[in-house]
Amino acid sequence: MSETDQWLQSLRSNGRKESTIRTHRGNVHRCLLCLIADGRTTEAAGIGPDDVMHLWRSLEVKESVRTAYLRSLAGMVAFHTGRDVVKGTNILHNRAVNDRVFITEDEFIAAYSAADPFQCVILCLGAYMGLRRGEMAAIRDGDLSDGILTVHGKGHGEEGLVFKMQVPEPVMAAVNAYRSSPMKAGERMDDHLLQTRDHRGRLHGVHVSRISDAVSRLAKATGSRMTTHSLRRFYATSLYYETGCDIQTVRSLMRHSDVTTTLRCYVDACDIREKKASEALTRYIGSLLRTD
Repeated sequence: MSETDQWLQSLRSNGRKESTIRTHRGNVHRCLLCLIADGRTTEAAGIGPDDVMHLWRSLEVKESVRTAYLRSLAGMVAFHTGRDVVKGTNILHNRAVNDRVFITEDEFIAAYSAADPFQCVILCLGAYMGLRRGEMAAIRDGDLSDGILTVHGKGHGEEGLVFKMQVPEPVMAAVNAYRSSPMKAGERMDDHLLQTRDHRGRLHGVHVSRISDAVSRLAKATGSRMTTHSLRRFYATSLYYETGCDIQTVRSLMRHSDVTTTLRCYVDACDIREKKASEALTRYIGSLLRTD
C-alpha cells in the first residue's frame, strides 16, 4: 500500500478532503486485494488494461461501485506512471451522473467561422487554454503580459488558485481583434477583458451567464450542442487523443488536483472516435460492394 499512500498524500497536499482520501484508499485496497488473490501484480508499473478488465469481471459489487473502485485504482497508477490503464477498455462511462457534451472538430470549426469577436475570444480561451467560464470572466487587462496570462482559477483554498499560462498566438490574435473591434469602443467602467454594455452604453465586466449565453447562441446558429464547458473538454480530449499528451500532463494543464477527475472529463470522448471509426468502416465496405 506504499504506492497508494504516496498518491493519497499528494491528494492531501492538494487540499482534498479526508473523507475523499479515505474513500480512495478503501477503493484501491479492495482492487489490490483482488489482484493479490488472483496472483496478479499490485505494483503500479505492472498494472495494465488486462488487470483492469480482470477486476471489472471479478469484483462482485454493483456496476457503479465497481466503476468507483477502478477510477481510484486508475488515479493511483497514473500518479506513479503517467499511464491511463483504463484507456481503450471502454468501461468507465458516467452518463448516469452527468450528460457530458463533447464537440467534434467540425463543430468547433463551424462555430469559429461563425463567431463574432467576443465569441471568438471565448472559443479560443476554452479550446486553446482550457479555461472555465469563471476564469474567463475574471481576466483583466493587466493579467495579460508578454505572452503570459495570470489566471484566477477554481481551487480548494479560500482564494482559489492563481497560476500562469502561456498564451498561444491564435488566442492573442483573437484578443487583439476583440480589443480593436466596435464591441470594445466606448466608456469603460473597469479593466476586465470581456465586457458588455449596460443600459447607458457603458462597458463593464461580463457575468459568467453572458459567456454561456454567447456560446449558446453560437451553438444554436451552427446546429450543435456546444457549451462553455464542452470547449474545456475539447481542450482536454485534443491534448490526450490528438497530441499524445500523457494523462498526468493533461491533469496539470487542466488544473485538476486528482487525475481521476481528468479521467472522467475525457473518457466518454471514446464515443466520438468510435463513431468516426464506424463511419469510416461503412464507407470502406460500401466501396467494396459498389458496382459501376
